[in-house]
Amino acid sequence: MQMTESEIKVNVLQARDQKAQVKICAELNGISVDKIREILKRQGVDLRRLRGGVSKRIAETKPHKSKSADVVPCAVTLPEAMAAIRAELDDINRQQYELDMRKADLYKQLWDTLGEVE
Repeated sequence: MQMTESEIKVNVLQARDQKAQVKICAELNGISVDKIREILKRQGVDLRRLRGGVSKRIAETKPHKSKSADVVPCAVTLPEAMAAIRAELDDINRQQYELDMRKADLYKQLWDTLGEVE
């Protein structure tokens, strides 16, 4: 199986045990765990924030029993989806902060340069 880099990112971030999912993705794609980590870094994933294991609270919850037979269960739970969204937002906020800091540095350089010209 060959997954695209974005598919690997989504697959890992939606997993309950994200650290174990890195290894699973490596095995499915026939590449090393380090290669998967490189791909995730390129996709903007902070590897330090990956979840490991299933929390006791999640493991103890009982699945919802629907009275309707035509309800199709979702592969991703709400907490997993929210965690993936939060991780993406954290990453965007980090990137925005880095861009703001770089922009401030460039403005400072511009003003310092203009001060030298006069």
